[in-house]
Amino acid sequence: MKGASDSGASGELPDSGGSFGPLVVAGQLPVFLRAAQVELPEESPDPVLLPTITLLERAASRGADPDQLPLPQGQLLAGQYRLIRPLGYGGMGEVHLALDTKVDNREVAVKILHPDQAAAAAGALARERRALVDLGHDDIIRVFNYGHHPEVGDFLVLQYVDGLTLEEVRARARMNPDEFGGGRFHEFVLAYGVRILSALGYLHTHRPGKVYGDLKPDNVMHDGTTTKIIDVGSVRPAGLPGHTTEGFRAPTVGPHGESAGQDDLFSLGETLRRLSGLGQSPEDLAEWGSLDVLGRLDTPDGFPEALRMTAPAPRGLGLVSLARVLHRATRSRRAERFASAVEMEEQLLGVFRELRSLRTGTETFEPSPLFLQSSYALDGALGSAPPLAQWAAPDTPAAYAAPSAADVAQRLPVPRPDPCDDHHAQLSRLADAAPEALLQHTGDWRDSPEVHLLRCRLRLRVPGGQTEAAERELRSAEALIGPERAPYDWRLDWHRGLLALARNQVGAARGHFDRVYAAIPGEYAPKLALGHCAERLGRWHEALTFYEAVRLRNPSLGSAAFGAARAHLALGGERARDDAVRALDAVPQHSRHRTAARTAAVRIGVEHVRPAERPDETAERLREVLERLARLFHAHGLTDEEARARMTAEVWEAAQGALARGALDAPGLAALAAGADVRLGLPPDEPGLRKDLSRLYLSLAHQAARSADPEDAAVAETLLDRAYEVRPLAFRHHRGSPWLGKRVTNWLRTMARPAPPGSARTARE
Repeated sequence: MKGASDSGASGELPDSGGSFGPLVVAGQLPVFLRAAQVELPEESPDPVLLPTITLLERAASRGADPDQLPLPQGQLLAGQYRLIRPLGYGGMGEVHLALDTKVDNREVAVKILHPDQAAAAAGALARERRALVDLGHDDIIRVFNYGHHPEVGDFLVLQYVDGLTLEEVRARARMNPDEFGGGRFHEFVLAYGVRILSALGYLHTHRPGKVYGDLKPDNVMHDGTTTKIIDVGSVRPAGLPGHTTEGFRAPTVGPHGESAGQDDLFSLGETLRRLSGLGQSPEDLAEWGSLDVLGRLDTPDGFPEALRMTAPAPRGLGLVSLARVLHRATRSRRAERFASAVEMEEQLLGVFRELRSLRTGTETFEPSPLFLQSSYALDGALGSAPPLAQWAAPDTPAAYAAPSAADVAQRLPVPRPDPCDDHHAQLSRLADAAPEALLQHTGDWRDSPEVHLLRCRLRLRVPGGQTEAAERELRSAEALIGPERAPYDWRLDWHRGLLALARNQVGAARGHFDRVYAAIPGEYAPKLALGHCAERLGRWHEALTFYEAVRLRNPSLGSAAFGAARAHLALGGERARDDAVRALDAVPQHSRHRTAARTAAVRIGVEHVRPAERPDETAERLREVLERLARLFHAHGLTDEEARARMTAEVWEAAQGALARGALDAPGLAALAAGADVRLGLPPDEPGLRKDLSRLYLSLAHQAARSADPEDAAVAETLLDRAYEVRPLAFRHHRGSPWLGKRVTNWLRTMARPAPPGSARTARE
């Protein structure tokens, strides 16, 4: 149908000619669906991978219509180009398929400028022709030549491509979403965005910097597996007038099309919004990017017909993240948009990975360009062996409490230092040392925003927290950033959120982190922070939505896995325990948090044993716990002997409790012992189990006695009492009264030994 064209912008349609499918409405104009084959690529984390689209009839295969050509049949344009047939019409002119008779009759697209456009842009065209020929980017159509012919006027000779414009792609996906993988279509939308941003970034950084000026779905073509920006007639230096299109023109564009690079980003954001069908205007993106949407994601009527997305909506948090990344690109003020094509590309890539992970349930991870990965699991102690204090109140049910807000403030991921900061090199080399030492080390450094932000975080980490001093550091950073940039600097909101958490002002922290999420919707760190805020506020569905989005994208992040496990358990339901353990099991072996995750899975399993009543159910749950305990000790890295003793005691208690309440019988215990890893040493009968549990209590009492915590002294006494209470019944049942046989034996042994000279026994004798 067209090569380098802008078909449809003027309201004219190509003839159907037998090669077009049904007429559908996609956008403001009707679009004919041309016969084409769409082949989906294999599942891949590649963010620029697109389907293969093959037209079943190319425009070059159709015969010429001499009546539609601007030149008499057989005449060459500029003595070189033989026009074959019209391809399309655009705002700048009409495009014809032609053969370059001087270069092996290769197919080219000749764009003949409208006379009024050519006259208006004569000076600019003369200046820019050579620059257009010099453009060389894989996603921008090549300009081979330019010239003038007396009968048609000025023209450009461009690379010929024949594929579907993005408007045609949208119409096709709207009619048959399954052809593009259903919900996978939105990932392809982002892939288009990443490819186009590469081209826009090339233009914006050209010398001198240029803008495209007229980006819209009709001006981008999908040919095979590639994309091409097909109308370069609007390319011009930034700030000069040029052609734009209503509906895709940023509100900050001048009256004659004077544009900046950020206006191109607006046009791209609106192009992607139209392609995805997310709302009817950029203003709708604010609604669908709101956290209020989270409560509607899993309800049958959560997506009203008014939304009418091109393909099924992304799962989970994906809809909100997609809306937010497009909303930031299409904000009315330039300062509110992405600052550059590179910045927007980073966030599109992040949202792509999130959408793919939520759809497939598989990891799609790349290191964050903006945050350092935290070494903390934020497990709320669930990932550690039970504390000794647990045995001081044995009847207290396990509480899977979230870490405190202050702990979260200290252990969330840390933003990477700004490369433009004066101290970037020194800050990048700093280790995560004691906060007091780092405060002293940086005390004489010259002021910079990053230095003050570092000190703000350090003040929150010192024992007791120095929130007032941290706030002063934050105000100093804001002053150095300046009043023009500070309202749009997400780093300030991030640190305001940390400060609010340190003060236990969780609602305020949620607001700050929400603004960070709006600014960098492709990043995982603000979603992790919002998950913790939702958890502390009891918004469990919201917390789970955030945690799952982070966990699936990068299972190595223990904080997300532990948060998801706690949320599942808090929400309850028949599958709560299974879902919680599944999230913990997904933490991979190479993660630094694998041991903590496997520990937590054992502890959740123990709690699952206690309410079981049927012997078969109890035995099955205990069998799973024993298998996990063996792997924890011998495959998943728990080597601390004291922690092993506490974990074993907790499991042995569960088995002994099941025996005591009749939920497990003697044959069941014997079968469990026979099937368990021999290295665990599970006794096969109740007397042996009680004796072994007594030994474990004595070991824990020794741990408590050696502890520096004064409260553990009382725990040691409790553990000693429990050790003697749980032992099998004998002549002695109290640790202060040795059984009679031992008294007699000791007396006999004493009498059998010779008395030392001068002893009382010698004197009596």
